[in-house]
Amino acid sequence: MATDRGRPGPSRFDPRTAKKDLARMVDRKGWAGMLAVAGVAARWEEIVGRSVAEHSRVESFEPGRITIRASSSSWAQQLRLMMPTILRRISEEVGGAGVDVHVLGPAGPSWRHGRFPVRGGRGPRDTYG
Repeated sequence: MATDRGRPGPSRFDPRTAKKDLARMVDRKGWAGMLAVAGVAARWEEIVGRSVAEHSRVESFEPGRITIRASSSSWAQQLRLMMPTILRRISEEVGGAGVDVHVLGPAGPSWRHGRFPVRGGRGPRDTYG
């Protein structure tokens, strides 16, 4: 195409690929780390496997930190035991960037009902999870 103009080489008016423009913008804005961590969240099942992914999900991610919510306290403990393997797989996906993984158990039920909650009450007498 450059020979049609009568000059060799590319021109600034030649069309550019969106891939190069997006890569340049990601580098300029500093989004590379966040996009890598978001990629881990999107591919969570591929990283940990189907059986583990059925009992856990990525709850939130920030640059350098991923929070995982497990379906039960036993699955949260299992994820903590698997942490060296999970961190190795995440570093393969992210490209060696240091990512901190925080595992949480299931969220307990809320006992707050109605417009006027009782303050200073004893609360529920059982633990969940």
